Amino acid sequence: MVMSEAKKSLPRWTKVSFILLLILLCGAFIDYLYYRDRIYAGIFIADLNLGGKKAAEAKKLLTEKLAEMDEQTVTFVWDEQTQVKTFRELGITPDLDSTIKAALNTGRQRLHLFRYPERIQLARKPVQLLPHFIIDQTLFAKNLQETFTAVQEEPVNASFKLSADRKSVTIEPDKPGRTVDVSATYQSLVEVLQTTLRSPKVNLSVQAVEAEVTAADLESLQVTEEVASFSTTISGSANRLHNIRKAAAAIDQLLVLPGTVFSFNETVGATTAATGYRAAPIIQNGKIVDGIGGGICQVSSTLYNAVLLADLELVERRNHGVRVNYLPPGLDATVAYGSIDLKFRNNRSHALWLRTFIDGNKLTTTIYGTKIPGQEVKVYTTNVEIIPAGDKITKTAELPKGKRELVTIGQPGYRATVWRSVYYYGQEKKKEKISQDTYKAIPNEYFVGTKELPVSGEAGVKEEQSGQQTE
Repeated sequence: MVMSEAKKSLPRWTKVSFILLLILLCGAFIDYLYYRDRIYAGIFIADLNLGGKKAAEAKKLLTEKLAEMDEQTVTFVWDEQTQVKTFRELGITPDLDSTIKAALNTGRQRLHLFRYPERIQLARKPVQLLPHFIIDQTLFAKNLQETFTAVQEEPVNASFKLSADRKSVTIEPDKPGRTVDVSATYQSLVEVLQTTLRSPKVNLSVQAVEAEVTAADLESLQVTEEVASFSTTISGSANRLHNIRKAAAAIDQLLVLPGTVFSFNETVGATTAATGYRAAPIIQNGKIVDGIGGGICQVSSTLYNAVLLADLELVERRNHGVRVNYLPPGLDATVAYGSIDLKFRNNRSHALWLRTFIDGNKLTTTIYGTKIPGQEVKVYTTNVEIIPAGDKITKTAELPKGKRELVTIGQPGYRATVWRSVYYYGQEKKKEKISQDTYKAIPNEYFVGTKELPVSGEAGVKEEQSGQQTE
């Protein structure tokens, strides 16, 4: 019976171990409760001991510590040059919430009971954590681009260049530019701020900027030489010359890609006072009157003739109501924005480059591309018929009866048929009728008097009587 009771009783060391384990667990639980919202001992941020501090208290202390962080500097290094910028200029501000969270998480990667070795290590060898930062990317990018203007170079597009005689075309090569690589520099700054706050240095990243138009792009267009050219003589007022220059400039250096349709109106746009055009003579309802944009039809007509000589496909063209003085009948092309257009299709396998030149009183339109070997184009008119101007008589009592006074000098009308023939090595391979045009005649306008005059005898008597009365 005594032996049975002895067997049932626990050894003393077991009881002691149990009590010690219970104390340890209680201590661990108390430690857990105490540190569950506190930073472990041995954790410093910016030389500030935050061990044992709750999040709110640590944030307050850290706010005071980092109050002057705005004037902290970053040194950017590029091509053996340096530039110092402050955190404030770069839009860098401490991220206190993220920083405190990182401090609270330090030493907590394992379950609570298994953290003690790491916590002991922290207590023996404190850890210096760096603050976390927020960077205003918009402000950062703006400041970098404004600061490093010397780094940035705009790319230069490749361009066509004419020979001195304007017969051949060469290519001026493109030149790449460079700019600050904001994204890469930003990433470098983020990485540096994660490692040190002691005079941080960041290598400025620079990236090349390719030209939008490269030499290879232009070479693929096969624009090498003059294909067709045509000139007309300019006359008229200064306003008319101004309008011609403006419209010619609008189509100058235009590229027309294979298969695409060129529209004069779409290219030049509305010819109004608001777009810079002036009043000059225009043809309206068969009469010559002043109107905004007068003269631009000479540009469209000159281009039209170059298009004919280049054997391009006509899409839309209309002649003037009356003949113009700078071209023979049938070779003009009138335009009116929104209603009458000049259009042609580039039916070649290569691009076309349009150029306009004004030399003195001569307007020239030249089309550049690649010549078709052995091709020659001839444009000519047939069946030219003159329509007499005739006279228009207007009676007026303002003139003596029978007196005739010329008011407007008219001009004859015309009919003409235009043809285009294409030859290869001297043999005609294609002949087509381009147009059959009619131009109205403008009559000579006269005023003819109807006013009756007194008989000469009666007039003499009256004059004599008048003279006697005067005396």
